Amino acid sequence: MRVTSLREQLVRAAVLTTLVVVLLNAVALLTYEWLAYRKAWVANIETTAKLMADASVSALQLKDHKSAQKTLGMLHSKPQIQAASLYDLAGVPFASFSRTSVLVEDQGIGKDALFEPTFSGTTLKISYPIERDGELFGTLHLTAQHDIWTKLADFSVILLLSNGLSILVAGFLFGRLQRHVMAPMETMTQVAQDVISSHNWSLRAPPTAYRDVGQLVDAFNSLLSECENRTNDLQQEAESRREIEQQLRQADRQKNEFLATLAHELRNPLAPMTNALALLQIPNAPAGTQDRAVLVLERQLRHMVRLIDDLLDASRISTGQLSLTPQPLDVAALVHVAVEEAEMLAEQKGISLRLHPTTDALQVEGDPIRLAQVFTNLLNNACRYTPTGGKVDVHMVSEHGSVFVFVQDTGVGVDPTMQERIFDLFEQADKSLERGNVGLGVGLSLSRQIVELHKGQLTMTSEGQGRGSCFVVQLPRLQTLREPTVINADARAVHLRRLQILIADDNVDLAESFAELLRASGHQVEVAHDGEAALHMARTRVPDIALLDIGMPKRDGYEVARQLRRSEDTREILLVAISGWGLETDKAIAEQAGFDHYLVKPVEPAELVNILVEAFVEFASSRPGELL
Repeated sequence: MRVTSLREQLVRAAVLTTLVVVLLNAVALLTYEWLAYRKAWVANIETTAKLMADASVSALQLKDHKSAQKTLGMLHSKPQIQAASLYDLAGVPFASFSRTSVLVEDQGIGKDALFEPTFSGTTLKISYPIERDGELFGTLHLTAQHDIWTKLADFSVILLLSNGLSILVAGFLFGRLQRHVMAPMETMTQVAQDVISSHNWSLRAPPTAYRDVGQLVDAFNSLLSECENRTNDLQQEAESRREIEQQLRQADRQKNEFLATLAHELRNPLAPMTNALALLQIPNAPAGTQDRAVLVLERQLRHMVRLIDDLLDASRISTGQLSLTPQPLDVAALVHVAVEEAEMLAEQKGISLRLHPTTDALQVEGDPIRLAQVFTNLLNNACRYTPTGGKVDVHMVSEHGSVFVFVQDTGVGVDPTMQERIFDLFEQADKSLERGNVGLGVGLSLSRQIVELHKGQLTMTSEGQGRGSCFVVQLPRLQTLREPTVINADARAVHLRRLQILIADDNVDLAESFAELLRASGHQVEVAHDGEAALHMARTRVPDIALLDIGMPKRDGYEVARQLRRSEDTREILLVAISGWGLETDKAIAEQAGFDHYLVKPVEPAELVNILVEAFVEFASSRPGELL
């Protein structure tokens, strides 16, 4: 089937409609013209017959054949009349006229004669009475040949020509008009094709002066606008999904790398710890072997604790639960302590570590523990990533209301593409197998976030791999100078009476080791390994201090604390929670349950003794009557 355009269809429909209307009008006109012409022609012949009849009365009355013949001869001027005859009352022909040899037949004479005209094809026969004053003298018979078909043919030709010309003019005019009418439709079609081909949804059809078509154009443009908005939304959603998918892939990659790194970093200290335990179990070991094994265990245990602490701190920062204890402090003192702690690592690697002192006032408002953690991380990283024979220099300066600490090394450097990513969690610049034991990739991310919590900045610069790095810590300088808090690492000596201590933990080794340490400090200790046993021991012999694990069988530490606080006999016990969970929400739940202090595992044995003693001093001083 041939495909046609809407314009062709409209033109064809208009022309066909016009043709049908013209044909119907032509048929109606021809019918009307035929009937009107026939009626007028018959009336004309009847008028002629009446005139001839009136003119022939005298001739019939006087029997004057010559005068009657002369009267009929006048019909020569009427070409449509072919013959005429006069008959007297007896029906005898009296006079005649004929253009041919055919005569008009007698149709009868009398009052009852039929004088209606009759047609036979194109021939009209008419009889007309000849009378005067109601007296009949004879009959006039006429035979006429009408030319109605010629007239109809001529009229048809005229109609055909005029109507054909009308149809052509109508088609031409409609073609011109429909171009104007169809122009907006064609424009919309072109716009739709352009949109499909170019996917440019911002294209619009121009407005038109035609009201109805204008509504269609407006609706079409509104549809394009809606499609554009939906397309933009879909593109944004697709882009967002691609970004999320990329982030998920990156996170999954980082997760796998982190898990592999975590396994590597945990196995590294476990291996020497296993060997140290084996050395401790050797009977008759050489002198000093056990001491070296203990040092190995202590050193590797500290390394594992540092790894876990870094992970916990990163989790606290990411969840917004890391709290600071700001106070006036001297940054130079913190950096000096951090440098002293890093000197052993620098010496092991054969690195020159130098601190360049300054006379500037470097006082800031900050958390000394967290800032010391930052400087320690930076110095340890600088030492680890600097090869033997390299240098690490630490500079401090105060200017423009800020304190700056520069840690510059001659180490492996950082590629420009990695200089911002190294501050991402679990990201490391060097992931080769030769990098050795260098941590989880948490330190730099944790350090930057701690500095930002102090309203400062941690940045780095490097000229590329093998060309060293420089890390810069910028902190707001404390304008109003106050005497900084001096932190004494040694716990003050406290002389107390012998304390009764209850330890409840389902970890038998941990509980027994804590008990031995406290007993070695002169205190009396009882040990329980579940919540029910802890409650029974506390009620049987009320302790001064109860050290309770949170996750215990039968009753957890929260429930034990609540039960002890409800009882009149045990409500004055100093309750200390010890747990592997260190979130602020965990501490808040413990406080609601009645705990006075919250310790996070692992706890250094010596620190545990001092913490419990100092906590009890503070606890007892708030209650008059306690014996110190």
